[in-house]
Amino acid sequence: MATTQEVAEQFNITPEQVKDLKQGMATTWSHISGDCYEFAHCYDSETEMIAEMTLDAGRLEAYSKIDGMETDWSFLDTKGLDVMALGEATWEARYA
Repeated sequence: MATTQEVAEQFNITPEQVKDLKQGMATTWSHISGDCYEFAHCYDSETEMIAEMTLDAGRLEAYSKIDGMETDWSFLDTKGLDVMALGEATWEARYA
């Protein structure tokens, strides 16, 4: 399991962005997870499902604001960034 520092280096973002993303994904997942497990069969892993469900369709932006996060998520729009791979790596990362 990679650290947040290693994920940051792998995806060329800052460790703080990885930590914010991890927190934002956890916040979003806490709001939506109850409605998502019926779709688990559509994914290869729970991590893949969580990344897709939290990062798609503006959910991260909407739900993280509910809990008071003021994060600028525009780094996720970086050209060439594989956001789903970043999401999966971030979800599984341990804090450095």
